[in-house]
Amino acid sequence: MSTMLRHEYFGPYKLIRPLGYAHGAARFVVLCNRTDTNYLLYRFQRINNHKFRRNLFDAFVKMSTLDHPHLLKIKSVSYDDHGQLCIITPYTGNHDGLVLLDDLLEIRGGKLSVAETARALEHLLDAIASAHAKHIFNGPINPSDILVDRYGALQIQFYGLTALTQDQRVSSHDHRCDHTSDAHASNVADEIRSIVSLGYTMLTGLKPRSDRIAPSRVIKKLDRNWDTWFDIGLDPIDGFDTLDHAINALPTRPRCSEWLTNKSPRRPQVHIGSMLRRFRTVSASDPQSSSKK
Repeated sequence: MSTMLRHEYFGPYKLIRPLGYAHGAARFVVLCNRTDTNYLLYRFQRINNHKFRRNLFDAFVKMSTLDHPHLLKIKSVSYDDHGQLCIITPYTGNHDGLVLLDDLLEIRGGKLSVAETARALEHLLDAIASAHAKHIFNGPINPSDILVDRYGALQIQFYGLTALTQDQRVSSHDHRCDHTSDAHASNVADEIRSIVSLGYTMLTGLKPRSDRIAPSRVIKKLDRNWDTWFDIGLDPIDGFDTLDHAINALPTRPRCSEWLTNKSPRRPQVHIGSMLRRFRTVSASDPQSSSKK
């Protein structure tokens, strides 16, 4: 490591070593000289677009209000002497660096035990439910944004950043605002489905596909309720309606059977192609159409 980096500071934080990039920001392990504790510094390149710079800052300030054990806590949001946006969070890694969920899966041969998978799903779903209670949403969760701390607990990195930094396509006064609730519901459904998809991979070591294998066929003596949970959660049309539904239907919950069977179907999807075929124009070469003429 260069001597320059060893003697570089951001406020009371001394930069120790780089840890790659995330969301366009360079990551560093830093040591706070006040508490002698390691933290994580995210430093963005200088942003010249004033509007985007302000939106990004506001997004992190809003995300800093989230306080949940499975959401990476944002401790401070500020700029350095060079005008670069800097974010300080707890350091979740070990002496080797950060551990991502993908890293853990690779160490474990591609999958986790049933108990570990259930625990991970509860961590993620409960964290998202906590964020939704504060009206902060994200959309589909990327596995590369899931950190594993030294105790095996999961933490979602920068939850909400994806949605909060998107361009505001509609406003409260826009004539298109009637459609925002449907788009929001779809976004939440995709978010839940992304967690269920990740859970399937953690449990079976396989990627979920339309012709996926039932988990009970991969794992001996597995509770068949897991098959039902994944069947519902991975359904692209009629998946889990809410996070409460997904959490309470987990096979580790005592009353899961009630939640797995009492399902309120969503509004059915309209298949445009089928409708068009029903009303297609009869070909002139069709003998029946010729006779009718």
